[in-house]
Amino acid sequence: MPRQRTCLWIWESSRLGPQEKETEESMAPYHIRKYQDQDREKVIDIFTKGILYHVPAVFFHLLKQPRGFLLLLGGPGALFLGSASYILSLLAFLGLLTILWWIARYPYSDYVDYTLHTDMRDIRKTYLSDKGSCFWVAESEGQIVGMVCARPVQEALGPKKLELLHLSVGEEHRGQGMAKSLTQTVLQFAQDQGYANVVLSTHALNYAAHRLYQHQGFWKTHEAYDSLKWKMIAVPFFFFEYTVPSSF
Repeated sequence: MPRQRTCLWIWESSRLGPQEKETEESMAPYHIRKYQDQDREKVIDIFTKGILYHVPAVFFHLLKQPRGFLLLLGGPGALFLGSASYILSLLAFLGLLTILWWIARYPYSDYVDYTLHTDMRDIRKTYLSDKGSCFWVAESEGQIVGMVCARPVQEALGPKKLELLHLSVGEEHRGQGMAKSLTQTVLQFAQDQGYANVVLSTHALNYAAHRLYQHQGFWKTHEAYDSLKWKMIAVPFFFFEYTVPSSF
């Protein structure tokens, strides 16, 4: 097991006195701890649902794009002009909606599949076998309700960077400050481990995440399409960075 700090506290609580810390922890409806092997099933469920949660917003975003709009109107319209059949036109419209839904969903389902076969295939090996990385869960009433992880950015040169990954909170537990606490846990870990920067990326339509990260001191460095499949749905990724305060 790596000899690293367990990080059961939120970042702000490190500045409180003993009595204040006790009060702060007793008031919180959850606590943050390191991942354990028995958490895997619930962690995978939270991660998968958290990623697929964005599909409806992306679907409507796709409908608003000129090409999506023209496809939905032009295809059934051309069919109606050629066949004069309302039924065929309606079926074509519904079929195109189904295709657009699949197109909107595909990058997210593909990302889930890729992640479960790479870094989250063996969470302990990826995140808990080295002191420079970690995986945390948020627990409420004995149930895992949130997660976040972080690992070093592999760069040949430059400052030591930590990447924040897979921040997710169960839908029924949002609005309690849990995502903020999980983010601050990563920032505290980065400072304890001597990282210079924390970096992350999130898609352009994840507005709540943008606000969260910016309020925590991250700034947007650039945006780019991760791959062709994201360009097809006109959703670029925003890249954020945070400068870790010196612990000295």
